[in-house]
Amino acid sequence: MAVRLPTPTDSDVRTVLNRQALVMFELANEVLEDVTLDECLWQISDRSWTVHESNGRFVGELGDEPPDLPTPSLGWTMWHPIWWLSVLIAHAHGQEIPAPESVEWPGPDSALATIRELWDEWMLFASELDEADLGSGELSKFPYTDGRPFVHTIGWASMELVKNLSEMCMLRRVANAFPEQ
Repeated sequence: MAVRLPTPTDSDVRTVLNRQALVMFELANEVLEDVTLDECLWQISDRSWTVHESNGRFVGELGDEPPDLPTPSLGWTMWHPIWWLSVLIAHAHGQEIPAPESVEWPGPDSALATIRELWDEWMLFASELDEADLGSGELSKFPYTDGRPFVHTIGWASMELVKNLSEMCMLRRVANAFPEQ
């Protein structure tokens, strides 16, 4: 499916950041097209953060971030943006913030589509903001709580999404480099 990217000459920061994310989605779709559950659950070490099956659903773990963060599994890197986008969207709409253990990972076949749906919902919210909203700290609740302008939250979300999608692509390659594990 061909994606119609925004015109690269548009100077609106939301358009620029969304375009970057859309390009990364294209790469992730290609690299992760036929990813398997085994690849998603493969852990590079016994300290890796991952997703766990509980009562027929997979959920991620989110521990304190020590100075030496564990390398996550591919499944975790697919779950993580589902969680933080859910948190951003809940804050944006004044809804209850979902606890990490309440956010389900839909599995390898649906994870990217779920992330894309959440990203589209987030960008729709961001597109409806005016310059005063973007410059105000009133909406900044996650990940920033210091009252900085909301445009920083939009920038963080774009950066975090692109980083997460890049990690997914890299972890798939690493998992395939060590098939015996």
